[in-house]
Amino acid sequence: MDTSMIENNISQTFISDFAVLIKKMRLLRRLSRQQAALLLDISFKYIERLENGRGDITLEKFKEFQNKYGFSDNEVEDLIRGKGNDSSSLTEISKKNASNKRRDRRFCHRRITRECKVLKEMRLQKDLDQYSASKLCGFGDKRMGFIENGRVSLTDKKLRHIVESYSFTMEYFYQLLKLPQLRHEMVEDCQTYIESLDENKLRIIQPMLQSMSIN
Repeated sequence: MDTSMIENNISQTFISDFAVLIKKMRLLRRLSRQQAALLLDISFKYIERLENGRGDITLEKFKEFQNKYGFSDNEVEDLIRGKGNDSSSLTEISKKNASNKRRDRRFCHRRITRECKVLKEMRLQKDLDQYSASKLCGFGDKRMGFIENGRVSLTDKKLRHIVESYSFTMEYFYQLLKLPQLRHEMVEDCQTYIESLDENKLRIIQPMLQSMSIN
């Protein structure tokens, strides 16, 4: 099929659906916004704005996303018609996005991501319990516990809100995200090791721990 005809069809009929299309292509490639940002050499926040309809997506910009994600013109047409690897239509995806914005999704099983662990590390650095942290962020009493335990979906907007409520920057958040092991993880590991030691070994390491704690 002639490429110019496809482009004219898209630009005239589906330009308001560009945001839905670029998100659908990203999800079909199983990419997070952070991964897509590296692929496209742009900010993941910029991708978020475009996917949520808060930025202008020209045909040229759409073609850039299409090429980077590796979709042919025919595959794009199939996506527009609701065909291809994902049987859901653009309208269904739009409704799902709107529904997700209106409410938090509670997971049936825990999904403790690295982001959840970094938020816990930040809370501990501020010497806050989960109840106090929830209040500080303007959430319900148990919300921070749900977030840290992977029970609630964590959007980019909510993530930034929590980080800034703790008076940290997103730059610091990403620094912690890159660490192989966070402080509280090391503490938990050490506690596990200590609990597995017999009394004689504990008597040996206790003075060492005390001396290091004083220093």
